[in-house]
Amino acid sequence: MNRLWNYEDYVKFLSHDNSLVRKWAFDAVEKQYPNKYTDEVSRLISDEDSHLACVAPGYLAKHHAIQHAPAILNSFLNDSGNIPSNCALALSKMKYEPALETIIDSLSDDVSADSLFGLFNYLGTIHSDAARETLISAVKQIKDPMLQGNAIFNLLRHDHQEDIAWIIELILKPVKKGKGIENYLIEALANYWSAGDYFNDLTKNQGSKSLIKDSVEAFDSFFYRNDHLSIEQDAKDKINLLITKRQYHDLITTLMFEAQNITQKRYPEKAVPGGVQEFFIIDSAGVFLFKELSKQPSLWHKLKASKNFDDIEALIAFVLSVYFAIIERTPYVKALLPGAEMSDLIRAIQNAGSKFPEELSQKIVNIAPVDALRASLSDDLNTWGDIKIVKIMGQIGKKEFVPELLRVLNDADSLDYIYGDAITALNALDESADELILTAAQNNKIKEWELISILEHLPYPESFELIMKKWNDENSEIDSYEMFAYCLRGIGDPRGIAVLQDIYNNQNSADYVGRPLECLSLLHNADIPELPAIRTGRREEKKRQELRAKELNGIFSDMGNIKNKGTVIPFQKESKKIGRNDPCPCGSGKKYKKCCLNKS
Repeated sequence: MNRLWNYEDYVKFLSHDNSLVRKWAFDAVEKQYPNKYTDEVSRLISDEDSHLACVAPGYLAKHHAIQHAPAILNSFLNDSGNIPSNCALALSKMKYEPALETIIDSLSDDVSADSLFGLFNYLGTIHSDAARETLISAVKQIKDPMLQGNAIFNLLRHDHQEDIAWIIELILKPVKKGKGIENYLIEALANYWSAGDYFNDLTKNQGSKSLIKDSVEAFDSFFYRNDHLSIEQDAKDKINLLITKRQYHDLITTLMFEAQNITQKRYPEKAVPGGVQEFFIIDSAGVFLFKELSKQPSLWHKLKASKNFDDIEALIAFVLSVYFAIIERTPYVKALLPGAEMSDLIRAIQNAGSKFPEELSQKIVNIAPVDALRASLSDDLNTWGDIKIVKIMGQIGKKEFVPELLRVLNDADSLDYIYGDAITALNALDESADELILTAAQNNKIKEWELISILEHLPYPESFELIMKKWNDENSEIDSYEMFAYCLRGIGDPRGIAVLQDIYNNQNSADYVGRPLECLSLLHNADIPELPAIRTGRREEKKRQELRAKELNGIFSDMGNIKNKGTVIPFQKESKKIGRNDPCPCGSGKKYKKCCLNKS
């Protein structure tokens, strides 16, 4: 088999004059070669195409290409739309501290709601007094619950326990006054402990069952979905009993002692190893949380007498979700400790929750235990661990994973997370796996809807011939012009030009056929008569999209703090900006740039 395109071709086309070709090339580089890196992507940071300008910073951050951080910061300052948010997220992942002053200054201007999420994420990553104080100011002044919740989450990432106490008081203040609790803020608090999914599971995914009114049934349902949590039946029964009897203060006290015992056993040494330091901080913060809540018996007695079950359920679900997240981390800590064995790593991933630590994933990828991972997938493929294993298989990229990934495609439901992850993993495997995958496709070992997404990233003449066979088969289930056109675009076979010309002229002249046709013609330098009509149609479609965006901005203009044109004024900085050459406020007598600037 001879590939139509290789890695060097895709890298070369990242510099093509036409954005459709640049998108084609980037799509291949990102999906077919996720473990390779090219500097050429940096040219897309300020690309005229907003999609490429948004995804390029994320690619560079994923590959830790911090040498391009200054260019990303420059794009942050000069662009609009979603680009500033994506640039801020990339700078956050890179932990690029020189951007701090610029990021803080930008908050004095009108900032879109989308951008704020990226800016707050950056401020949560950079642990400095200036970043923390800015987030505190945001929490105090922002009124929109979703934005305020995001600011709370990123403030807590600075790991100051006094912030936890203050945020708890802020969230509980309306409850003490008899007003309803704001679930966005509770969920943000839970996210700090990587417990947001448990919180949602206990409050939103119970159907008609209530955690407070039907605690036994609700708990059975919860643990059925989260059977990776290792909790003794006696402990479950005790929690159930306390909830049933509405002994909420006793429940908090019980969870406090349980969490304290877990952390003491988990970290017996005074000097905590660096690999688990973050877990130690977050677990200690959990114990602190329970202590703070246990100091408020009047609150829990008030809730016991209340008939506002929504508030009670939200608070009980919150404390339980934090407790469950602490339990979940037990195998993670063991696997990350010095001297951990392979069995510890496999046990950790088999007992994974939805927030499996990135550092643990990377440790497994670096070791690449192919046989152990192949044997670790469950029969039912219905655990978080299965999802993580499939993702790691794609990150490792070995052809030995092909049989397991094909099994996932055949056995999993198309709506399951693991289904899409298996397609992504197959596309990401080394080129040495291509023949195995294509042979399986030719032998009908891959179902048709999965097939079209896989052949799109197998650039071989045989892929083109197979998808044409399926498309022309009257009994085939493949009937989407859009998916078919983009599959031909991805394969990149020159024969696809004539096929798409026929469809565009005689069957379907939609933009989603015209774009792949134009891209293929440019890749092969083919002069086709359809180009003027395709480009006119694309300009008209762009105008319609811009008009629709303007309409949506008008709809949002009256919501909360959102002003016309979709911008917000979240808050004003509370302190005067200190110039680099001003006297340092610490009183040293030195200029700020020679003293505390670098410290912050």
